[in-house]
Amino acid sequence: MSFKNFIETAVSKKYLIQYGISIIFIILVFSITFLWLRISTNHGEAFSVPDFSGLTVAQTEKQADEYNLRIEIIDSVYNGPGKRGTVIDQNPPPDFKVKENRKIFITIKSVLPKIILMPNFIHSTLIQSKADIETYGLRIGKISYIPSLYDNVVLEQKYKNVKIKPGEKIPQGAEIELVLGKSQNLGQTVTPDLSGLTLEEAELESADYMLNIGTVLYDKTVISYKDTLYSKVTQQTPKPNISFKPGDEIDIVLSVIPDTISK
Repeated sequence: MSFKNFIETAVSKKYLIQYGISIIFIILVFSITFLWLRISTNHGEAFSVPDFSGLTVAQTEKQADEYNLRIEIIDSVYNGPGKRGTVIDQNPPPDFKVKENRKIFITIKSVLPKIILMPNFIHSTLIQSKADIETYGLRIGKISYIPSLYDNVVLEQKYKNVKIKPGEKIPQGAEIELVLGKSQNLGQTVTPDLSGLTLEEAELESADYMLNIGTVLYDKTVISYKDTLYSKVTQQTPKPNISFKPGDEIDIVLSVIPDTISK
């Protein structure tokens, strides 16, 4: 073998060795990466979300850490069942299958309500006041009437049956009672059809007809706080299209209707 052939053979072997080492290195990198992905995703396995209801935020976060889950508070509610400062709703719900590092959104029952300044609804029409009440995060309460030359114009605004002035501090979500004007020509109204509406929707719809929601009952299908949010009117007294005096009340029963609760 000539010296030239010897050199060429040596170079070829060296190239093959380097090429082989590169291939082995690439295979090793891919193997390690694949193994890491399998470990980090827990082999693609899912587990059931624990039930955080009734726990404080600190307790919820501690238990979530044990499952390698993340917690985010998306809402707080002052009214409703449950102990203040604890979880009253969560999404995904308990027993829902998730993987590690999933974010769980929770709603807690706040210790104190958010305080806002009372708006001025005096001299507004019922329609305008109803829209403004929603805008400020308040709820429309009892509607009553006193004699006046102006029909359905707000003459007084009350909170817990006491007159409240604009600018006074009031908890957000409070029910505002409106005293409206009523002339001799106002006449009668009719009861609307409230079936399929939530409680808040029923209150607003009744206000459109110058009526109030009276007794509110939940049937046996309503168990949790979340059920109260999604329950809808299935019965009302009196029935729709009955002649009624403005300011009178409609009693309702709410139920959980299948396929209405968000998953």
